Amino acid sequence: MRNHDADTHPGIHAHRTVFARRHLLALAASSVAAAALAACGGNSTVAPTTGSAATTSAPVLPSMPSTASTPVTTKAATGAVTGTSTGGSTAIASASAAAPAGSASGSTAVDGKLPAPVPGVPDAYTKYPAPFKSVAMPPGKGGKVTAFLSQTLAPPPPRASNRYWQELEKRLNITWEPTLVANGTYDEKFAALIAGGDFPDFVTLTNTAPDQVRAIQQGAFTDLTSFLTGEGLKEFPNLAAIPAPVWKNLALKGKIYGVPKTRYTAGDPLVFRGDWLDKLGLAAPKNADELTNLFVTVTKSDFPGASKPYALSSGYDPTHRFCLPFFREMFRVPNNWRVNGDGSLTSFLETDEFRQTLDYMRKLYALNVFHPDAPTAQSPQLKDAFVAGKIAAYGDTITGMPGQQRNILKVTPTANVIGLVPPGFDGGKPVVYNSMGYNTYLGIPAKVGKDRERTRELLRVLNYWAAPFGSEEYTFINFGLPDVDHTVTNGVPTKNDTGNAEISDLSYTVNGPFSFFVPDVPGFAQREQQLAVDLIAVGVDNPVLTLFSPTNATKGGELNQLLIDRTIAIVTGREPLTALDQWIKDWRSRGGDTIRKEYQDAMKA
Repeated sequence: MRNHDADTHPGIHAHRTVFARRHLLALAASSVAAAALAACGGNSTVAPTTGSAATTSAPVLPSMPSTASTPVTTKAATGAVTGTSTGGSTAIASASAAAPAGSASGSTAVDGKLPAPVPGVPDAYTKYPAPFKSVAMPPGKGGKVTAFLSQTLAPPPPRASNRYWQELEKRLNITWEPTLVANGTYDEKFAALIAGGDFPDFVTLTNTAPDQVRAIQQGAFTDLTSFLTGEGLKEFPNLAAIPAPVWKNLALKGKIYGVPKTRYTAGDPLVFRGDWLDKLGLAAPKNADELTNLFVTVTKSDFPGASKPYALSSGYDPTHRFCLPFFREMFRVPNNWRVNGDGSLTSFLETDEFRQTLDYMRKLYALNVFHPDAPTAQSPQLKDAFVAGKIAAYGDTITGMPGQQRNILKVTPTANVIGLVPPGFDGGKPVVYNSMGYNTYLGIPAKVGKDRERTRELLRVLNYWAAPFGSEEYTFINFGLPDVDHTVTNGVPTKNDTGNAEISDLSYTVNGPFSFFVPDVPGFAQREQQLAVDLIAVGVDNPVLTLFSPTNATKGGELNQLLIDRTIAIVTGREPLTALDQWIKDWRSRGGDTIRKEYQDAMKA
């Protein structure tokens, strides 16, 4: 189910690791011809649970609230483990146990819904909502709507033999003609699209892809700010329900150029074997010494189905060697950049906190708590090692946890997957790096956007696709036709083989507010929500997230490979801690200083 348990969709991680990774491993970009852009027209909160219309919010750019600037009132659960007792050993119920009446944050379930307790945290559901309508009438005018979309799944059957496609067009009142482009070739095909100037109505975009940002800045896409803020947004209530921080993070220089594929803004946890924590009788660690003790004890212990496993390995992204972000957060290393009092920027590499982080990780490595494959393991290998009981922890997303719980129960019926928030190294609060809150977004080319009525029609179509969780529109978009594409068991729709084939990526466009719902693992949606609360309570934004550095676009991949290589060398002891000094010099000379200046100039502008 894409919106509530997105990482069970095989394409979601592909989007995270192909699109989101562009922010980490930016590729060199080809230039975009101004003449081609000119030819393209380049100059130019809470979702409803009944049939009533959604409440419209009106985020105003660029001064929308963010978790960095608006403190969360919920007490930060440093070193917290979702679902544990507050003292002594943990007391996490088995994933097969009955769900509690309310969430850990104190919310009471009303008709199965646990409303978001703080900004930036999704709603959670204990049951699938009763059907309700969020769109009064078909949004289209009967004409053709074209799109250039990223593709992660097998191509769907043709329209003539695809009942879902046919029904989708009826409900939208359009002829839907998407061009589905494989993720691996999307950048190349996008460059060709720009050069050719023959734009469709919608194009998949991300602010971390150099060609795309350059095209936006040169005027190839419509500035939708007037439609998607203030009074303009009231026409699109489902879009209005998208959280303000997501819109803020989506903006470039205070302007909105598309509608997002929404996720959540909480950061990532350390995924951990909670049943092993219980067996050891240890509480969640509250500082670096207690964390070290936990890792060493795990590595020396035997557990059901696992004899002396390693404590941990790495994270799902190549730059997360040895779970580097978790330890950076523990030592309160800035989220990529620190903004100084005079407006200048300091890279996280240049901070004393990062040096402390590497020093601590070196000591952990010397204690043999990392799995030998940690320097090279990729996400599938990490997941397999975790399920097999070879490691107690690795870095993943909140929504990666339910799938791991399902998989691990097949091997160890008493296993329990939890999320660990980093403790402050000194017993104080840590920081956690907030996420962007979206995967990709759909933009409307400037040539198309010159017609304001056409733009409103296209946004109405996206408003349909952004239907709230459990609505009639949401259920159809994600599960298709009953008894054709999906079956319903205990009130929960589940796609069948026909649905998987017919729907494919035809509706992988945009979505409304993210929701937690894990019907086959009772109580897990509440855990996800509480974990998000704990993470967001100490969350910090990347201060340059909505800015663009041309040098970072061309040199980011090289500099992040430098990060991977030097992290491995220093943590494993192949190089001394003082090698960080040369690393900083290399980073600065290879583009770091230029990137800094470009971001500083962009901040002033």
